[in-house]
Amino acid sequence: MQCSFAQEMDLGDWTETLLGDMQGARFPLSGSIELTERCNLACVHCYINQPQNSLAAISHELTTSQWMRVIDQISDAGCLFLLITGGEPLLREDFSTIFAHARNKGLLVTLFTNATLLDSETAGILADLGLYSMEVSIYGARQETYEAVTRRPGSFDKALTGIQRAKDCGINVNLKSVLLTINNHELMDMELLASNLGLDFRADATIWPRLDGSKWPIQYQLPTAKVISYDLQDPKRMEGWKDTAKAFNGQLLRSEQVFACGAAKLSFHIDSCGNMTPCMMTRKPSVNVLPQNFDYAWKSMEQIRNLKHSMQTQCRDCHVNALCTQCPGWSLAMYGDYETPVNQICELGKARYEAFAVDI
Repeated sequence: MQCSFAQEMDLGDWTETLLGDMQGARFPLSGSIELTERCNLACVHCYINQPQNSLAAISHELTTSQWMRVIDQISDAGCLFLLITGGEPLLREDFSTIFAHARNKGLLVTLFTNATLLDSETAGILADLGLYSMEVSIYGARQETYEAVTRRPGSFDKALTGIQRAKDCGINVNLKSVLLTINNHELMDMELLASNLGLDFRADATIWPRLDGSKWPIQYQLPTAKVISYDLQDPKRMEGWKDTAKAFNGQLLRSEQVFACGAAKLSFHIDSCGNMTPCMMTRKPSVNVLPQNFDYAWKSMEQIRNLKHSMQTQCRDCHVNALCTQCPGWSLAMYGDYETPVNQICELGKARYEAFAVDI
């Protein structure tokens, strides 16, 4: 029987209402878990991927029962949204078991995957148990370009097969790409590919250093002018940046606290070894959830929210910071501290201000 008084609400609207009711309280509303650092691809720009059969990586991964126990604690803490990522999470033979457990605990699950390993059985399980969304990275619209990035022959066709398999099962699939010096010429073709598949598509040109400290991926970073040109040719991105520029014009958004985002306030990340960190890209501080439990690790993360600026940088009184993606994670990845501005990010923020704040 359907209740005639019940009103449906868009999930985004509902979340906004919930956040308003929370009145700024610290709460683990959403989280991400990294089932493995291993991947069957070897993408040139990846910040994390380890070889598919790396015994060292396998030896540090949480077991099935450990992940299920962690998921129990995540759910008990009140978390609603869970991202499952890697590496390539479908590499784990127990992936379906872990996913099913998360869904049985009521978590809304998003999956990041390259789709090359998605077989019919797994796709059916994802659909039957109600995967909230699947985000698939594509790195080109043609085999030559895609595989120049992944460095794995045959991966392009496998990715397209996996995407179609997910679509056929009714899974909510979204495509995305990282624009690199070796694939950005196919941006429009990737957009067309997504359109022909009836899927949403977005692209980003942000390249992170590797977690091991290597700056190797940065060589594939596009010049700032190229990134801005892509912003300008995408009506949605252009309007988004213009709206942001207008909404925050003249405001100084960097508070006395180092962290101004939701990391360790509304969200968390747990890596393949069980270490909780503020977010996927900010890997310090780190508290393992196994010796104690999730609640202990979450409470320990509060220290980072109270961290105040100790360096006087140009970010503190910069008037373009609403259009700048500079964050503690960037500083930590590049320089080993939370505050040193990253030149390429600063340059891009200022270029976006010049491009999108001209009418203010």
